Amino acid sequence: MNIPFYKCNSNGNDFKIIVHKDTLDPSFFTKEKIKNICNIESDIYVDGLILLNYKNDLIFMDYYNNDGSWETFCLNGAICCSLVLKKEFNTDNFNIISNDIKYKTKNIKHNFVKVEINKPKYKLKNIVVNGYNSNYLDSGAKHLVINYSKEWIGKKQLLQDMKKIRYDKQFSPKGINVNFYKIINKQTIQVKTYEKGIESIMDSCASGSYACAYDYSKKNKNIKSIKVINDGGNSEVLFGKNYSTNFFSSKGVIEYKGNIKV
Repeated sequence: MNIPFYKCNSNGNDFKIIVHKDTLDPSFFTKEKIKNICNIESDIYVDGLILLNYKNDLIFMDYYNNDGSWETFCLNGAICCSLVLKKEFNTDNFNIISNDIKYKTKNIKHNFVKVEINKPKYKLKNIVVNGYNSNYLDSGAKHLVINYSKEWIGKKQLLQDMKKIRYDKQFSPKGINVNFYKIINKQTIQVKTYEKGIESIMDSCASGSYACAYDYSKKNKNIKSIKVINDGGNSEVLFGKNYSTNFFSSKGVIEYKGNIKV
Protein backbone atom coordinates (compact mmCIF):
# COMPACT_ATOMS: atom_id res chain seq x y z
CA MET A 1 0.00 0.00 0.00
CA ASN A 2 1.29 3.47 -0.93
CA ILE A 3 0.36 6.20 1.55
CA PRO A 4 1.05 9.90 0.86
CA PHE A 5 2.89 11.83 3.56
CA TYR A 6 4.40 15.24 4.25
CA LYS A 7 7.97 15.54 5.53
CA CYS A 8 8.10 18.55 7.88
CA ASN A 9 10.18 20.06 10.65
CA SER A 10 9.97 22.80 13.23
CA ASN A 11 13.29 24.00 14.62
CA GLY A 12 14.97 20.71 13.75
CA ASN A 13 12.25 18.49 15.25
CA ASP A 14 11.10 16.50 12.22
CA PHE A 15 8.11 14.38 11.33
CA LYS A 16 6.29 12.42 8.70
CA ILE A 17 2.66 13.54 8.67
CA ILE A 18 -0.14 11.45 7.18
CA VAL A 19 -3.56 13.03 6.57
CA HIS A 20 -5.95 10.11 6.31
CA LYS A 21 -9.38 11.78 6.49
CA ASP A 22 -10.93 8.76 8.23
CA THR A 23 -10.00 6.54 5.27
CA LEU A 24 -7.60 4.30 7.22
CA ASP A 25 -8.35 2.20 10.26
CA PRO A 26 -6.07 3.52 13.06
CA SER A 27 -5.34 -0.08 14.06
CA PHE A 28 -3.51 -0.41 10.72
CA PHE A 29 -0.66 1.64 12.24
CA THR A 30 0.82 -0.92 14.59
CA LYS A 31 3.84 -0.10 16.73
CA GLU A 32 6.09 -2.02 14.34
CA LYS A 33 4.68 -0.21 11.27
CA ILE A 34 5.20 3.16 12.97
CA LYS A 35 8.82 2.30 13.77
CA ASN A 36 9.35 1.27 10.15
CA ILE A 37 7.71 4.42 8.78
CA CYS A 38 9.90 6.63 11.01
CA ASN A 39 13.15 4.75 10.56
CA ILE A 40 13.03 2.72 7.35
CA GLU A 41 10.31 3.56 4.87
CA SER A 42 11.49 5.97 2.14
CA ASP A 43 14.97 6.00 3.77
CA ILE A 44 14.19 9.14 5.78
CA TYR A 45 14.73 8.99 9.52
CA VAL A 46 12.42 11.26 11.54
CA ASP A 47 11.68 11.92 15.21
CA GLY A 48 8.04 10.93 14.96
CA LEU A 49 4.94 10.09 12.96
CA ILE A 50 1.78 12.19 13.10
CA LEU A 51 -1.61 10.91 11.99
CA LEU A 52 -4.13 13.63 11.17
CA ASN A 53 -7.69 12.40 10.93
CA TYR A 54 -10.25 14.81 9.50
CA LYS A 55 -13.63 13.52 10.65
CA ASN A 56 -17.01 15.26 10.91
CA ASP A 57 -15.36 18.70 10.57
CA LEU A 58 -13.01 17.91 13.47
CA ILE A 59 -9.25 17.43 13.18
CA PHE A 60 -7.65 14.81 15.41
CA MET A 61 -3.89 14.57 15.85
CA ASP A 62 -2.08 11.48 17.14
CA TYR A 63 1.67 11.69 17.68
CA TYR A 64 4.01 8.70 17.88
CA ASN A 65 7.71 8.73 18.76
CA ASN A 66 10.03 6.90 16.40
CA ASP A 67 10.12 3.92 18.77
CA GLY A 68 6.39 3.46 18.07
CA SER A 69 5.18 4.79 21.43
CA TRP A 70 2.17 7.11 21.51
CA GLU A 71 2.58 10.52 23.18
CA THR A 72 -0.16 12.80 24.47
CA PHE A 73 0.93 15.85 22.45
CA CYS A 74 3.69 17.36 20.33
CA LEU A 75 3.66 21.16 20.01
CA ASN A 76 6.26 21.29 17.22
CA GLY A 77 4.13 18.68 15.50
CA ALA A 78 1.01 20.84 15.84
CA ILE A 79 2.89 23.73 14.21
CA CYS A 80 3.80 21.53 11.25
CA CYS A 81 0.27 20.12 11.09
CA SER A 82 -1.17 23.62 10.78
CA LEU A 83 0.98 24.22 7.69
CA VAL A 84 0.00 20.85 6.21
CA LEU A 85 -3.69 21.55 6.83
CA LYS A 86 -3.35 24.84 4.98
CA LYS A 87 -2.10 22.87 1.98
CA GLU A 88 -5.03 20.49 2.28
CA PHE A 89 -7.84 22.98 2.97
CA ASN A 90 -6.51 26.41 1.89
CA THR A 91 -7.26 28.28 5.11
CA ASP A 92 -5.17 29.51 8.04
CA ASN A 93 -7.10 28.76 11.23
CA PHE A 94 -7.59 25.29 12.69
CA ASN A 95 -8.77 23.56 15.84
CA ILE A 96 -6.57 20.53 16.36
CA ILE A 97 -7.60 18.00 19.00
CA SER A 98 -4.89 15.94 20.67
CA ASN A 99 -5.59 13.72 23.69
CA ASP A 100 -9.07 15.33 23.93
CA ILE A 101 -7.57 18.84 24.28
CA LYS A 102 -8.25 21.51 21.66
CA TYR A 103 -5.38 23.61 20.33
CA LYS A 104 -6.16 26.62 18.15
CA THR A 105 -3.57 27.30 15.47
CA LYS A 106 -3.16 30.27 13.16
CA ASN A 107 -0.77 30.40 10.23
CA ILE A 108 0.94 33.77 9.98
CA LYS A 109 3.60 35.15 7.63
CA HIS A 110 6.75 33.33 6.55
CA ASN A 111 5.66 29.87 7.78
CA PHE A 112 5.27 31.00 11.38
CA VAL A 113 2.41 29.48 13.34
CA LYS A 114 0.80 30.75 16.54
CA VAL A 115 -0.74 28.12 18.81
CA GLU A 116 -3.18 28.99 21.59
CA ILE A 117 -2.46 26.62 24.43
CA ASN A 118 -3.67 26.03 27.99
CA LYS A 119 -1.43 26.98 30.87
CA PRO A 120 0.72 24.10 32.13
CA LYS A 121 -0.17 22.36 35.37
CA TYR A 122 2.28 21.53 38.11
CA LYS A 123 2.07 17.84 39.00
CA LEU A 124 4.87 17.93 41.60
CA LYS A 125 7.00 20.81 42.89
CA ASN A 126 10.47 20.99 44.38
CA ILE A 127 11.40 17.36 43.96
CA VAL A 128 15.07 16.35 43.96
CA VAL A 129 16.12 14.09 41.09
CA ASN A 130 19.76 13.09 40.60
CA GLY A 131 20.79 16.06 42.74
CA TYR A 132 18.72 18.63 40.81
CA ASN A 133 15.81 20.55 42.29
CA SER A 134 13.01 20.02 39.78
CA ASN A 135 9.37 20.70 38.95
CA TYR A 136 7.12 18.23 37.16
CA LEU A 137 4.62 19.85 34.77
CA ASP A 138 2.01 18.83 32.25
CA SER A 139 2.07 21.18 29.27
CA GLY A 140 0.11 18.84 27.01
CA ALA A 141 2.93 16.34 27.45
CA LYS A 142 4.63 15.61 30.77
CA HIS A 143 7.94 17.34 31.43
CA LEU A 144 10.44 17.66 34.24
CA VAL A 145 11.95 21.16 34.23
CA ILE A 146 15.19 22.19 35.93
CA ASN A 147 16.61 25.70 36.18
CA TYR A 148 20.21 24.97 35.17
CA SER A 149 22.40 27.63 36.74
CA LYS A 150 25.84 26.24 35.81
CA GLU A 151 27.71 26.58 32.53
CA TRP A 152 26.63 23.97 30.00
CA ILE A 153 28.71 20.81 30.23
CA GLY A 154 29.74 18.73 27.21
CA LYS A 155 26.93 17.10 25.25
CA LYS A 156 28.06 13.56 26.11
CA GLN A 157 27.97 14.24 29.85
CA LEU A 158 24.74 16.24 29.54
CA LEU A 159 23.17 13.29 27.70
CA GLN A 160 24.20 10.90 30.48
CA ASP A 161 22.82 13.20 33.22
CA MET A 162 19.50 13.71 31.45
CA LYS A 163 19.12 10.04 30.59
CA LYS A 164 19.63 9.10 34.24
CA ILE A 165 16.85 11.52 35.24
CA ARG A 166 14.56 10.26 32.44
CA TYR A 167 14.68 6.74 33.92
CA ASP A 168 14.46 7.77 37.59
CA LYS A 169 12.22 5.40 39.56
CA GLN A 170 9.98 8.32 40.60
CA PHE A 171 8.62 8.35 37.03
CA SER A 172 8.41 4.63 36.34
CA PRO A 173 7.23 2.82 34.38
CA LYS A 174 6.88 5.30 31.48
CA GLY A 175 9.61 7.76 32.42
CA ILE A 176 9.68 11.51 31.87
CA ASN A 177 10.83 14.11 29.35
CA VAL A 178 13.72 16.10 30.85
CA ASN A 179 14.32 19.82 30.30
CA PHE A 180 17.16 22.04 31.50
CA TYR A 181 16.71 25.78 31.07
CA LYS A 182 19.24 28.54 31.56
CA ILE A 183 18.34 32.21 32.05
CA ILE A 184 20.05 34.35 29.39
CA ASN A 185 18.43 37.67 30.29
CA LYS A 186 15.17 38.90 31.79
CA GLN A 187 13.08 37.82 28.81
CA THR A 188 15.17 35.04 27.27
CA ILE A 189 15.84 31.44 28.28
CA GLN A 190 17.80 28.66 26.60
CA VAL A 191 16.32 25.15 26.74
CA LYS A 192 17.76 21.69 26.18
CA THR A 193 15.42 18.68 26.16
CA TYR A 194 15.94 14.94 26.40
CA GLU A 195 12.85 13.30 24.93
CA LYS A 196 11.68 9.86 25.97
CA GLY A 197 10.68 7.63 23.09
CA ILE A 198 13.38 9.22 20.96
CA GLU A 199 16.01 8.80 23.69
CA SER A 200 18.12 11.74 22.64
CA ILE A 201 18.74 15.41 23.28
CA MET A 202 16.54 17.19 20.76
CA ASP A 203 17.28 20.16 18.52
CA SER A 204 14.05 21.47 20.02
CA CYS A 205 10.97 20.34 21.93
CA ALA A 206 8.25 22.97 21.92
CA SER A 207 6.06 21.56 24.70
CA GLY A 208 9.17 21.25 26.89
CA SER A 209 10.20 24.80 26.03
CA TYR A 210 6.69 26.00 26.86
CA ALA A 211 6.81 24.22 30.24
CA CYS A 212 10.19 25.83 30.99
CA ALA A 213 8.91 29.29 30.00
CA TYR A 214 5.94 28.89 32.33
CA ASP A 215 8.15 27.74 35.22
CA TYR A 216 10.49 30.68 34.62
CA SER A 217 7.58 33.13 34.42
CA LYS A 218 6.03 31.91 37.66
CA LYS A 219 9.35 32.25 39.48
CA ASN A 220 10.14 35.71 38.10
CA LYS A 221 7.29 38.13 38.73
CA ASN A 222 5.02 36.59 36.08
CA ILE A 223 7.04 37.77 33.07
CA LYS A 224 4.63 37.51 30.15
CA SER A 225 6.80 37.64 27.01
CA ILE A 226 9.65 35.13 26.79
CA LYS A 227 12.00 34.22 23.96
CA VAL A 228 13.12 30.59 23.95
CA ILE A 229 16.43 29.55 22.37
CA ASN A 230 16.80 25.93 21.29
CA ASP A 231 19.71 24.38 19.41
CA GLY A 232 17.42 24.11 16.36
CA GLY A 233 15.94 27.63 16.43
CA ASN A 234 14.00 30.18 18.44
CA SER A 235 10.40 30.52 19.61
CA GLU A 236 8.28 33.04 21.49
CA VAL A 237 5.85 32.51 24.37
CA LEU A 238 3.20 35.06 25.30
CA PHE A 239 1.26 34.55 28.52
CA GLY A 240 -2.04 36.33 29.08
CA LYS A 241 -3.43 37.80 32.27
CA ASN A 242 -3.57 35.09 34.95
CA TYR A 243 -2.31 32.72 32.23
CA SER A 244 -5.85 32.39 30.91
CA THR A 245 -4.92 32.85 27.22
CA ASN A 246 -1.43 31.85 26.14
CA PHE A 247 0.37 31.57 22.81
CA PHE A 248 3.42 29.74 21.52
CA SER A 249 4.83 30.95 18.18
CA SER A 250 7.47 29.33 16.04
CA LYS A 251 8.37 28.46 12.47
CA GLY A 252 7.64 25.26 10.62
CA VAL A 253 8.77 23.96 7.24
CA ILE A 254 7.09 21.57 4.81
CA GLU A 255 10.08 20.02 3.07
CA TYR A 256 8.20 17.95 0.51
CA LYS A 257 5.34 15.53 -0.11
CA GLY A 258 6.04 11.90 -0.90
CA ASN A 259 4.70 8.36 -0.66
CA ILE A 260 5.42 5.62 1.83
CA LYS A 261 5.10 1.99 0.77
CA VAL A 262 3.73 0.18 3.82
